[in-house]
Parts: sequence; structure tokens; C-alpha cells
Amino acid sequence: MEYEIIIVGGGPAGMSAALVLGRSRIKTLLLNTENPRNMVTTYSHGFLTQDGKHPREIFRIAKQQLTKYPSVNYKKEKAIDVKSENGSFSVSTENNTYSAKRVIIATGHKDNISSIGIEGLTEVYGKSVYPCPFCDGFEMADKKLAVISDANMAPMFSKTISHWSKDVIVFTNGEHISDKGMVLNLQKNGVSIVEKKIHKLISKGGILTGIELEDGSIIDREGGFLPDTNSTESTDFAKRMNVPTEIGLFGMTYYKVDENKETDIKGIYIVGDARTRWSGVASSVAEGSEVAEAITHQIIEEKWK
Repeated sequence: MEYEIIIVGGGPAGMSAALVLGRSRIKTLLLNTENPRNMVTTYSHGFLTQDGKHPREIFRIAKQQLTKYPSVNYKKEKAIDVKSENGSFSVSTENNTYSAKRVIIATGHKDNISSIGIEGLTEVYGKSVYPCPFCDGFEMADKKLAVISDANMAPMFSKTISHWSKDVIVFTNGEHISDKGMVLNLQKNGVSIVEKKIHKLISKGGILTGIELEDGSIIDREGGFLPDTNSTESTDFAKRMNVPTEIGLFGMTYYKVDENKETDIKGIYIVGDARTRWSGVASSVAEGSEVAEAITHQIIEEKWK
């Protein structure tokens, strides 16, 4: 069961890579659990020609279009291990082991909303409280919005959210914003701050209606944004292989890759949320296409006499 390349993960990045590799007639295996993080949301936005469709519909079309390419073998199997073996790699699933010279890790991240510890948050997440303003800001425009996070992330994120609404309140859930300049800047731009601890979120049918604080007071809100979803890697393959990391935006740790999305371990590539924690659909599709084109050029060079 040897392939030229194995793609682990079938979100937007993995499916996009498979499409381009299929068109390049490269023998490809795509392993997918079909459980991406964006299935929690009602609609997907910001991806040209697919704006407003449910992620499930976008996935269905992508999977169907891959059947056109005989060099792509799609399997609904969960990869449980990736190992380096004598210049190639083996990928084990619960039932099989496959090998290839190259592996693309596109397994993404998984959100852990319940671990944030705010009652009622899981009920509204993906329905009226979102992580990405470019994905859902248009639908939330001009509403009474909350930005819920810690005293560091929430104030910074609220600056972006204030572009979509002039009624934004920062909720730090009991943490104190020590940067007086930041507080003054928020107030100057009409962003309010609530540092009291949140008791629970009040909602109806997944739509946020208010935030109840620890002292019993309730602040009306119609929606909000959650800049940190406590996400973790869906798999720890890269970590177990000791792929080097670097510090990126907001102090987050990213896997270090070159312009081809290849890591320091030759033959291991990382794309999409697996690399950046949060890429968005359009950016993930672009990364998948880019890595597939880069790999195609590499294979052409290897075969060229």
C-alpha cells in the first residue's frame, strides 16, 4: 500500500491539496475522520463561490469532486501514528498501515469550549458567538456585542470587533486590565469594559441575549466573539516527531515551515490550522493548493534526468 504522498486530514487544506495532487496525477492517499471543527457553525463565509453554505455542503462537494481523479484514494480512516522509516514514512490507522515518501499533516485543531468554564458558552458558540470576525462579522454587524477573553486578548481583539459594531463590551471574566493606556484607549473609542466574573451566558435557541455576572446583574448582548477557543492540536504527530516551532502572532506557537510548507524534517509538510491554529477556510484552501504545487515541482525535479 505505497503512495507517493499521504495527506492526513481532510479539512479545506487537506482536500485542496488532494485536488491539486490529483490533477498532477500523483498517487495520493487522503485519510479523513470527517469531523472538522467548523461543523459547529451554521454557515461558512468568506470563501468565494461558497459564501453562506454550511460546511457540510462544502465538504460534500469537495469529496465528490475528488472522485474524478483516479490517482487519489480517499479513505475514511483515522490516522493514529506517523513514523519515519528508512527515508520514507509509515502512517498507521486503526486497521491498516500505509507508506509514502511524503506526508502532509492537515489535521487541524479542535476547539475546547467547555474547558473555558463559562456556563452557557457551548450553547451559543457557532450560533451567535464566534471566533472570527472575517467569517461572521458581517452577520453580527451593528448588534450589541461582547468580546469574551482574558485581560490581555480581549482588549486587543475588541479593537477589531469595533469595526463591525459601535456597541462593544469587553468581558475579562474577573481579570483586571493593568495597562492603563489600553483602558483609556478603549474608552476613547467607545468600548466598555466589564472586569467582573461571568456567572453564565443567557440565550434562547443558541442566540445570546444577555451575560449574567457573578453579582447577579445582567447585561444585554445580542452576540459576541471569543478570540481564544482553548483549541488543541487534533493530533500530536508533529510534536512526537519533534518538528521545530516558532513564536507567531499573540505569542502563539506555530510549527516552523519553509516557503513550501515543508518542515525541517524533509518530507513532512504542515498546512492549515495544524500549522497556524486558525487559518480560515480560504487561507487553508490556498495553503493546500500551494503545498501540492510545491510537492509536484519537487517530484518533477527528482524524476528529471
